[in-house]
Formats: sequence, structure tokens, C-alpha cells
Amino acid sequence: MPIIEFSSGELDSQLQQQLSAGFDHHSQFQQAPSYEKQQLNWMLQDSQGKLIAALTSHLLWDWLYIDELWVDDACRGKGMGKKLMQHAEQYARKEKLAGLWLWTQSWQAPTFYQSLGFVEFSRFDNFPKGHYRIGLRKTLNLID
Repeated sequence: MPIIEFSSGELDSQLQQQLSAGFDHHSQFQQAPSYEKQQLNWMLQDSQGKLIAALTSHLLWDWLYIDELWVDDACRGKGMGKKLMQHAEQYARKEKLAGLWLWTQSWQAPTFYQSLGFVEFSRFDNFPKGHYRIGLRKTLNLID
């Protein structure tokens, strides 16, 4: 009988390769679109080369997932986050993507993203307790 083992942390590379191969095989069997995730980043540095704002994202299928948007505390309120989001959206439009999406926490910036045209598609209450996690997306209506 198979034995269930528990571990914490990253899988060792051999187990991770076996797991990935299993997922790939199943996806091919189901005729799923190929899974090719690409990392895309926009960085803003000051004149001394210090990072003062950044947006990291993943392009997967036809959607751009905004992973992290950060602006240094000394630079907040100056439109840098908005500019980075505009660059990401311009990229998505140029590439004719279906849209952009992200997760944010209730204490972070849901109203900021909503002011950029993002709409809520999911809410996970009490994550963590007393707060919630919000899924937001912006569908791009591209005309071919």
C-alpha cells in the first residue's frame, strides 16, 4: 500500500520534476493549452539607481497576472504605482491579451485598482481573520 509522507518547504528537484511531468502528461491528455508562464517586470529607479517602485507580473495564456506592485514609502502618492500599472496595461493591449488580474488584501489597495477600472471577481473572507483577500480583473475589449 502506498505511504503518504509529509514534508515542509520546497520539494527536492527530482520529486518536483516528477510532479511537473505528471501535470504535463495530464494536461496533454486533456488537450489543454500549453502552460508557458513568462515573468515580466517594470522597475523604477531614482538617479542613484535605488529601486523606488516595481511591478512584477506573469504572462500566462492570454492574461497578465499582476503579482507585486510596490512603491517606496517616500514616493507614495506621486503617481508611480499608476504609471507602472499603465505600462503593464499598455503591454497587455499591444500583445492583444484578454486582460489583467491580481489579488490584493483588504488593507492594501483595492480602491486604487478599482480606480484603474479593475472589478472584483472574488472575495475570500477572514483571510486572515478580520480581513479579506480580493480578486480583481480588468478585461480588455480589444477589437481585431
